[in-house]
Amino acid sequence: MADYFDQSTFFPKLLQSTVSMIRNDGSMTNVELFTYHFISGSKLSYEECHNRLRKFYAESFRQLGNLVHVVPYGRKLIKRVLQEGLQVVIATNPIFPELATQIRLEWANLSDLDITMSTHAENMSYCKPRPEYYQSILDHIKQKPEDCLMAGNDPISDMAASVLGIKTFLVDLDQEKGRLGILSKEIEERTKKKVTYPKYPIDGSGTLQDLERFLFGTKR
Repeated sequence: MADYFDQSTFFPKLLQSTVSMIRNDGSMTNVELFTYHFISGSKLSYEECHNRLRKFYAESFRQLGNLVHVVPYGRKLIKRVLQEGLQVVIATNPIFPELATQIRLEWANLSDLDITMSTHAENMSYCKPRPEYYQSILDHIKQKPEDCLMAGNDPISDMAASVLGIKTFLVDLDQEKGRLGILSKEIEERTKKKVTYPKYPIDGSGTLQDLERFLFGTKR
């Protein structure tokens, strides 16, 4: 993007466009909102922006796999969930395009599994922690909220699913809690605005092994 932006304008624009995507009101897909916001005020066309971002994810982003470590027990647990006849949705915050989400699934050693749905910027018009994001998933998989469980490691963006009556499980990965939380701190610093979120109810918490026991009673 160096022929359209310099470093002093690129990174603030990138952050502002990401914030606009997180605040999407459903009027367009996340990727559309991000792109239109990002190219505004520049000579960069929508198509050219899309092509350049796709090239970045296909080439440069993919190389980051060398820095990624697979979460222990994750694949085993998801395989059991599938074997038990349950649907699995990879409900990652849809700020990445589909290609990036596919690459991340490859890094997690999950890309070959029969996942019902993965959320990304091209098939979602809302982001976490908005309840509309979770409702969009329910509509897609044709399930009632009381029949679903949201398991994630962010007490804000993941546990927000409880607003709709979805059961929740907070996974402790002994890491920083959640990408949205990190992003929110960045937004606060850049915009000088305090971001506050309610505390959401949690039905269970613990390790992935604890999650398996929460779901099925015993692990195998």
